[in-house]
Formats: sequence, C-alpha cells, structure tokens
Amino acid sequence: MEEELYGRDLKLYLETREEYVGLGADLMVGREGDLQVVAGRENLGQAIMHRLLTRQGELAELGHPRYGSRLHELVGQPNNERTRDLVRLYVKECIGQEHRVREIISVKASVYGDNPHAVILDITILPIKSTVPMNLVFPYYLEVS
Repeated sequence: MEEELYGRDLKLYLETREEYVGLGADLMVGREGDLQVVAGRENLGQAIMHRLLTRQGELAELGHPRYGSRLHELVGQPNNERTRDLVRLYVKECIGQEHRVREIISVKASVYGDNPHAVILDITILPIKSTVPMNLVFPYYLEVS
C-alpha cells in the first residue's frame, strides 16, 4: 500500500561533504549491477530532499516551473534569525507543493554546530493516509565552497 501511495523511483546517491547532503546525485547500483530503487516512505523522503535541493524554476523547460525551492536565494546571507526564518518559510512553501504530504508538522532551522555558514533543518511531516510522522534532518549551507 505504501508503494502505491508514495511511489517508487530510482535510488539516488547524494554527494556528501562532512555528512552534508549536497547538490548533485548519482544512480545507485547493487552488487549484481542492477539499478537500485526506493519505494514507499523512503521514496517520499528522497523526493522531498530533491525538491528542496532543486532551484525553483530549474525544471521549467521540462514543464515544471514551480518545482523546487527558493533556498538557493539565501546563499551568501548571514546565518542569523532573519535568514533562518526565511529558510523555514521557503521549506514550508516547497513541501506544501508535495501532494503526498498531508501536513507539515514542524520546520526547525538552527545553527549547525560550529559552522557559521550552515543551518541544520529538522523537518517533520505527516504523509497522506498515515498517522505516523516522518522526520528529515539535514544541514543546508549558506555558502558555496
């Protein structure tokens, strides 16, 4: 049932930098050389991550002008309360477009450890036709290295 509700897709490996989910992805290949897939809630989580890390408008030529987020607009901004408020707003706007999400329970943004240029996002959503919340936690960098 979860696969029907939340879909199935190719599993993507997201580049990491110090535990950071970075821009860019690659297909995951299993031991036998077959492409790996994700389904159900794992697919929903992957889809939300990719939606957040895609610049809004980037897929306009493919017929999806509203897909993505505005988080990229905050690169170069100081990591202060105003910027973190915008991060929360942009995350809510973005996830609000995902039809498989019934409710955004919370979006928290705080300074990520000792890195003054990173915000840790802690997102809790309620998927459609579910009473069990999902949690996504990852850092978002306000600078390009």
